[in-house]
Amino acid sequence: MTTDLSKKLIRTISSICILGTLTAAAAFAAGDPSISIDKELFSQAAISPAKLDEIYASQPAADPSAPSLTEQTGADAQAVSAADASVSTDDAAPAAKSTPADTSADTANTAADTTESTADSTASPAESAPPVTTPVYDLQTNHPDTPYMTKDGRPAGATIYTSGCCPVSVANILRNLCGITDATSENMCALATESGARYDGGTDPLKMLDAAAAKWGGFTYQYSNSMDELQQCLAEGGMALAHTSGASGGATGLFADNGHFVALVSGDASVITAVDPYWTETKWTANETRKANAVETETHGVVNVQTGAVGAACDYFYLIRKA
Repeated sequence: MTTDLSKKLIRTISSICILGTLTAAAAFAAGDPSISIDKELFSQAAISPAKLDEIYASQPAADPSAPSLTEQTGADAQAVSAADASVSTDDAAPAAKSTPADTSADTANTAADTTESTADSTASPAESAPPVTTPVYDLQTNHPDTPYMTKDGRPAGATIYTSGCCPVSVANILRNLCGITDATSENMCALATESGARYDGGTDPLKMLDAAAAKWGGFTYQYSNSMDELQQCLAEGGMALAHTSGASGGATGLFADNGHFVALVSGDASVITAVDPYWTETKWTANETRKANAVETETHGVVNVQTGAVGAACDYFYLIRKA
């Protein structure tokens, strides 16, 4: 993470130190993965560019003979203690992107006139509330043998397992937030490759979202490094694609040991519910940061994390709302 490109990606690392209870997390862990969490305001504290330079300077220098530091290798993927995956590029903070919301005419009920024959009645079916569904989340670790490379086949041997954290996280958001059933992990990875979002060091989230919006529509998205804006998005029922560089703000190694994406699906001032696509049986007890700040649920990949730790670990977000 020592390149100029990385410095241009992450200008500010949001860090907050709100200590809250894990009451909501405990309820979630008790077996109610659809629990709703009340929303409150976040606070934000930015790290100065000088401090950011200090963080970059502390990172190990890249070994030209080794695989990219920002992408997990196939061998690393088999080690349950490894949590790092692909990292994105984003040269500038992009403007919010949006696509028109799908609209449909409301259907009004027409009562039949009891004084006339049923042949003259034109009553339409009554509207009903949409069925309540339990979220279904996929994991990149479910796809150890599915290739995920650039059009040129780089890096050789890469799979969704080793490198698919960004498209899998976007797929989890679009399927559960927007009901886009075609946005599977496999389809999202194929779209990333075809659109050029997939490169040999990871996945570009902006190109990924641009391609998904052009293909399916039905959602808006906005780049942010503000915890206040993240809070607002979650409070409005949105979700967020979150990126961590692995070492930042006192929460080193929370989601990963280097670049990684996760989906943030709900939260309040105390707890944020994240879906970590690189989930293993032992990952969330592998270091003290995770033990101190997160509680796993019964649903694989879903973790309730103290809000302050999320703010410290994540350096930017793409805020996604249903259009």
